[in-house]
Amino acid sequence: VLDSGFPNVINNPAFSDIVSDGRLLGTYDFALRQENVDGTGSHGAQTFSDIGGFISGQFVGTAPAASFYLFRTEFGPSENPVEEAWWVEALERADSLGVDVVNTSLGYRGYDNSAYDHSYEDLDGQTTIGARGANHAFDKGMILVTSAGNGGSSGFPFVGTPGDSPGMLTIGAVDSDGDYVSFSSIGPTIDGRVKPDVMAQGRDAAVVSSIGNVTTSNGTSFSSPIMAGAVASLWQARPEVPNAQIMQVVRESAHLFNNPTNRMGYGIPNFEDALNNLLILGAEDQLLKDQFALYPNPVKTNINISYPEGMSQADFIVYNIMGDQVLNTKISNVNNWVNLSDLASGMYFATIKSSSKTNSFKLIKE
Repeated sequence: VLDSGFPNVINNPAFSDIVSDGRLLGTYDFALRQENVDGTGSHGAQTFSDIGGFISGQFVGTAPAASFYLFRTEFGPSENPVEEAWWVEALERADSLGVDVVNTSLGYRGYDNSAYDHSYEDLDGQTTIGARGANHAFDKGMILVTSAGNGGSSGFPFVGTPGDSPGMLTIGAVDSDGDYVSFSSIGPTIDGRVKPDVMAQGRDAAVVSSIGNVTTSNGTSFSSPIMAGAVASLWQARPEVPNAQIMQVVRESAHLFNNPTNRMGYGIPNFEDALNNLLILGAEDQLLKDQFALYPNPVKTNINISYPEGMSQADFIVYNIMGDQVLNTKISNVNNWVNLSDLASGMYFATIKSSSKTNSFKLIKE
């Protein structure tokens, strides 16, 4: 977690499991060159809570069992370009330590000295120090998640850096109803790429304060760590899959993927869909050798069936949750799909039965 300050993390009850389990692997303040990361303000402690926080019966982050490094790269009282350099330096440290996922609830566009401001033309994902550093970190294999920014209603509404990097998963903000929040920075980038990538709750987002109280806060600063923890949990299901494919699976699961907008990018991801697609991704050859498989699941119209080696014919049978048979059809390794559009939405049980093998599956019809 790269942020501005992490006061009281050792004593905060939300992080007691992380501390007692030895999962707080290290801290460093790149501004003051010290291990103490209390920093300025408590912004980092709050963003950290959305990933790793846990208070029984009250609060759970999106990756509470992960291990963490906390790096302070932001000097709160001022805004200077050196902070971008500290941020890139922290990425280098993260890479050397084997970090998989980085959350950055920070962004850069305007500085105290306007001579250093980034113009819209600078935000092409290749020009700023932050974007170039992010691209290198992406090339090293990490997944980088960052807040889109809170300038949506300002005179400069566009995503800042490093969120403009093509190697970044840039997160905008929605409310609890899934609607765009006006402060969330928008796209596209100057070169026409979709940004933000996806959205998460950033209005009245639950956080834990630096003294352990569960409260709410506003900003893409919180939609970003909510998403970062979810991405880390997703990646754990298939850790051998490259970062770019994980990021794309998340984008493709979002509700606006086929019609992205400047405000919401590809929309709000569905991590159940992402997980199901990830489990199929790259596994086709092995599935064909060993067993039948269904995809996609959940399904809207056509369900596809992968066949084990040596199999050519089978029966495809679907039952509703009451055990009533609602579909029975022949399939083959040539005609290996079935149209389920006539089934009502809900949960079913599918059985694929051949002369020597039977597999059963829970099937979700959207």
